Amino acid sequence: MRGVAGALVAIALMAGVLAGAAQADDTVGLAVPGLPPAAVKRWHYQLQNVDPAAIAQSDADMVVIDLAGEDGHFSRAQVEAMRRKPDGARRIVLAYMSIGEAEDYRWYWAENEQNGAREWLGQENKRWRGNYAVRFWHPQWQAIILDYADRIVDAGFDGVYLDRVDIFEEVGGAEAMVEFVERIAQHVKARRPGFLVISQNGDALIPNERFRAAIDGFAREDLFYGEQTDGVRNDADSIAESLVRLRLVAAEGKPVFVVEYPKSEAQAQIAWREIGEQNFIGLLAKRALDHK
Repeated sequence: MRGVAGALVAIALMAGVLAGAAQADDTVGLAVPGLPPAAVKRWHYQLQNVDPAAIAQSDADMVVIDLAGEDGHFSRAQVEAMRRKPDGARRIVLAYMSIGEAEDYRWYWAENEQNGAREWLGQENKRWRGNYAVRFWHPQWQAIILDYADRIVDAGFDGVYLDRVDIFEEVGGAEAMVEFVERIAQHVKARRPGFLVISQNGDALIPNERFRAAIDGFAREDLFYGEQTDGVRNDADSIAESLVRLRLVAAEGKPVFVVEYPKSEAQAQIAWREIGEQNFIGLLAKRALDHK
């Protein structure tokens, strides 16, 4: 997914445990190190029209939502409500944050526009208007992201879901991206031990031990279909290479999430089966991400 408003609901195919994570106690925003959350079997992913009450009443073990709703950033009380399942058990609530693209509807856009030149700003994404590639290694951009991460921590989320980590595939700087993810992880975990960091896409970074050490789980879109063209089966070699990398994460006891956008029921069934065979945690969704 890109940094565009949309909605996504999905059901996990196989159970996965977020090893080494922390379950929050009854104090809003306070994580208790060393207490792993329950296995994630069902999860929910939504970036627009989020209703905290509906999230609280869902059976999802984990949700990924935006930091902000229609009325601004979610309050600590709202996040806390979303962390409580109907049976009283805890659910993991992660905040989405794009670190490889800037989004012109974010709070930082206007602030930096007023401050003059944005040396970190790159070309607009032709597929997702309003999203711009960034020179993610630029100190000003990294300062923006660390500020963004602070807001997520302060709001009481259990972790952050990093998107557009794969921007290095377009602008270069794979090693710099590893260092950036490391810096984000160190920053948030220093503020709250046990804070989760899930990274999406850019699985070429996985063989790097420093990258794997910085994350608590990995998410991959289009593992089996749609890597180049929606509805088209990925090249067998590409699938095989990705699976080798993703298994490195799984072998360390960390969850692997896979998001597929099937164009037919047949593709959905195949993707469902193949994700399950790998013991990954899967989502099946519409590419538009515009409905529940």
